[in-house]
Amino acid sequence: MKHEENKRNNSISKASDFLQDTKEADQLFEDIASKLDLDPSLTRHSGKGYRSRFFGRYILRGACMAAAVALVTFGGTGFFQKPSISSVKAAASSNASSARITFRVDALFPVSEISASMNEKSVSVDSLGNRDYAIEVNENGYLLLEAVSISGIKSTQGMTIHSIDDQAPVITSHTHVGDQIRIYAHDIGGSGIDYSRVSASTASAGMIAPESYDEMNGLIIFPYPSEDMYITIPDKNGNRLVSLLQPGTDSYTEEIQ
Repeated sequence: MKHEENKRNNSISKASDFLQDTKEADQLFEDIASKLDLDPSLTRHSGKGYRSRFFGRYILRGACMAAAVALVTFGGTGFFQKPSISSVKAAASSNASSARITFRVDALFPVSEISASMNEKSVSVDSLGNRDYAIEVNENGYLLLEAVSISGIKSTQGMTIHSIDDQAPVITSHTHVGDQIRIYAHDIGGSGIDYSRVSASTASAGMIAPESYDEMNGLIIFPYPSEDMYITIPDKNGNRLVSLLQPGTDSYTEEIQ
């Protein structure tokens, strides 16, 4: 009997100790939760769910940090940087009828598009390899170059082209000498006067060729007319000057065509 009583007392003591330990564990968890500013409704039995949320929060935070690192990395390596358009050079052709523009596009990643426009009109771009490009233009005006990276970022560079001859020759002076009219002309556009196509005309005689010309001095000699004479002086780029010479007064008027 005494043995059974002792056994019951031991069981009661163990149960009391367990309850006391449980109470102390609950109190300890509440103290920890209070110090850490955790949700007051949490208990030590909900620790598993809290740990899931805790680790989930840090996983999300880690993903955000990884994305930020990737952004900095790609940004630093050029993925989000503009392509660089450099070494832009324009060279007129020998007769100044066109100009060849060369340029370079530098980018760490390949560019998706290279384009050009002249006076808002599209111009074909030729690849020369090694990131070098070239275009041909046949008019003066504003040239716009554009490069687009694979990330969609655009880089542009503009320049004014003025090396193409779009101006007709001019008559600098003329002199009536005997039965000749001596005309001094100069091509201000740069392509040069096309002396083989210089001509004159009158109503009665029709087309009249010059008697002679001196390219070195820009001298053109016609027979002195007895009526109004139209003198045509073209350059090598297709621009031409038409001048009306009125005999007697030796006056002339110019018209550019």
